[in-house]
Amino acid sequence: MPARHRPVPRRLVLVGGIGAATVLLTGCDAIDDVLGSDDDPGVSGAVTPTAPPADADSSLVESVLASISTTGALAAATASAVPGLKVAARLARVHDAHAAELGGSVTAPAPEVTTDRAASRAALVSAEAALRDRLVDAAREAHSGSLAQVLAAMAAALGQVLVGPGSRPPAELPAASGDTPPAVEALQTTLAAEHAAVFVYGVLGGQTSASGSPALYTALTSAYTAHRARRDDLMARLQADGADPVAAEPGYGVPADLSTPTAVTDRARALEESATATYAYLVASTTGDARAWAVDALVDAAVRSTTFGGRPDRLPGL
Repeated sequence: MPARHRPVPRRLVLVGGIGAATVLLTGCDAIDDVLGSDDDPGVSGAVTPTAPPADADSSLVESVLASISTTGALAAATASAVPGLKVAARLARVHDAHAAELGGSVTAPAPEVTTDRAASRAALVSAEAALRDRLVDAAREAHSGSLAQVLAAMAAALGQVLVGPGSRPPAELPAASGDTPPAVEALQTTLAAEHAAVFVYGVLGGQTSASGSPALYTALTSAYTAHRARRDDLMARLQADGADPVAAEPGYGVPADLSTPTAVTDRARALEESATATYAYLVASTTGDARAWAVDALVDAAVRSTTFGGRPDRLPGL
């Protein structure tokens, strides 16, 4: 097991190893990152995810490393066989970074790859999609919250580069009780962020012409719908937990000048990047169906950020 993770810039800090970690939401929280207002709501403080014995996830890490190694070898072989397929080389570098993050390396033997561009790309996409789904499942299964967070970010990275958020139906967040106090706190923080997201996307949509910028308008509408649904899911979950869901603020700070598609796109990208970090925090702080739902939300937000011009990241949200 790796002894430590890279520092998480601005938002989340992992303290300690995968086996027993504390996740800290910094004062520069997701909402402040997006809206840039000192008056925006946010809940900061330490959250201690599940802390099992250090070797509780050893078998899971070994299995995931083997999958990363196999797919990484395929990506590297594809990049060599089809030099013009730049995405293969990019994915090979991502897999090298992910293997190193888990304390390993890509050691699987290179498979034979056809030089036919379309066929080799199709084979790579299929393998990458399978690995993405494996990482999602592993994030749901992990005993350690911080390991779950890292695995979910890895799945999101693959989605950003090539394969999208996933073909399987997203996990549901049932209105059920039983969340621990730290999980409830994280759910409240996430709800506060979603209140802000719904407000801001409403403003962005109002500044965008369906006829003048149809693609942007469609993307904003899709994002608004997704965040509104998550807000409603979070409220129902917290009510089932017996908690009083944090209320939306009367208003949220937005840039004064949203008169151009570029300005609107920039704000939407920042919003999704912040949402990715918020859901990484929720992944680390929850278990069971709440974590499964948070993993899918993290992947979706990371992929959606690229819709608005975001650059792929090797560990989105961290």
